[in-house]
Amino acid sequence: MKKSLIVILALIITIFCVLPVFAADTSYPAIESEAAVLMDARTGQVLYEKSMNEQLYPASITKIVTILLGLEYSNLNDVITMSHQAIYSIDKGSSHIALEVGEQITMEQALMAAMLPSANEASNGIAEQISGSIPEFAKLMNKRAAAAGALHTNFANANGLPNDEHVTTAYDMAMITKEALTNEQFRRIFATQQYEIPPTNMKSKPRYFWTEHKMLKPGKYKYDGVIGGKTGYTKEAQCTLVTAARRGDRELIVVVLKSLGSGVYNDTKTLLDYGFDEFNPTTIMLPAVSTDNLANPQDNLESAQKIINQVKEIPYTWLLHKNVNVSDIAVDYASGDNPGVPNPQLKADIHLKNQSDLMYSNLGSIMLESLPNTTNTSNTWLSILIYIGLIIIKIIAAATMLLFALRWFIRRKNKKRKRYGVIDTSFQRETRINYNKNRG
Repeated sequence: MKKSLIVILALIITIFCVLPVFAADTSYPAIESEAAVLMDARTGQVLYEKSMNEQLYPASITKIVTILLGLEYSNLNDVITMSHQAIYSIDKGSSHIALEVGEQITMEQALMAAMLPSANEASNGIAEQISGSIPEFAKLMNKRAAAAGALHTNFANANGLPNDEHVTTAYDMAMITKEALTNEQFRRIFATQQYEIPPTNMKSKPRYFWTEHKMLKPGKYKYDGVIGGKTGYTKEAQCTLVTAARRGDRELIVVVLKSLGSGVYNDTKTLLDYGFDEFNPTTIMLPAVSTDNLANPQDNLESAQKIINQVKEIPYTWLLHKNVNVSDIAVDYASGDNPGVPNPQLKADIHLKNQSDLMYSNLGSIMLESLPNTTNTSNTWLSILIYIGLIIIKIIAAATMLLFALRWFIRRKNKKRKRYGVIDTSFQRETRINYNKNRG
């Protein structure tokens, strides 16, 4: 009996040792944060999402918008004079740099203070400098956020301190960050790890700041390729974090909301690894428009086909999971009604044919617009105008040459006539003199 058991165990061990080990396909990452998004900073393509449209409190990542507006609506050398309201309206014990009423700092110093140590009173100073008051600045924040594609966001203050009406989503914050990264001065501030404010009109000693983002500086959470980030925390919002990182030509944005402790960094690392390691850039050619992939084909099939015929040769590059093929991609077309655009538009929605546990299925949309003067009638009239123009140019050139030739001929004839006239007169005078001498 014992020998039989030994033989069976030996066979089982042998089988497991001989059989090849197959690595499981990388699936959608599991994270602890309540909401998160991983976005391609170039195209806005979402590679990963978890409750990305759920409205939550952002805490101090709000200051990304405040800093962007500070750069867009002021000069870095502008002087901010801190008001009583800017300093004493913040919660006791919240982040600050001990600015005093009447103290003056430059806009750049305020922006750095808002980014690195997350100074709430400095953020208020930025708001008042630009809009005159914090409520007016909040209106500007919401307008700017909407322009960046953040449609489920409402900001009530410049610093992110608790307010029931101050909410955003992971997707919206990624879109705002994507927009901010197009500003080179924002990138510089976003990436700064330490900064000094020299003595001011009310402080005799300099202030020194260091970034609070632990993936930017040496330590346990240091991540190669991180180019910037902003932290946030309140009791209501818990930990929030925005991070941007680059490897080669690829730049990714990660936003995590409502996380606990170190989970905010662990989740960010997980998503960055997933975006950099599991995706490849893939070229997608837009297919022809047909009744199968066009909404309401009976109304605009011919117009849609004309538009796609103009752009079908343009390659579009998207990030696909390494285990997803181009054959898994589908494109749906719909007319893009935009009153402000004179030419017909076509919207191409690009997505996976089936839901996948490898990547977010919606790759994004492309708005295509027909080129002006593309009809046959327009081409005919254009050809006629060009032909007439060429004829007019030839006539003018010929007339100019004729005028020059005529002028040359007249001048030459006059010169010849004048020369011969002088000779004849001299000859006649000489003959007359000789005749008179002979007679005398």
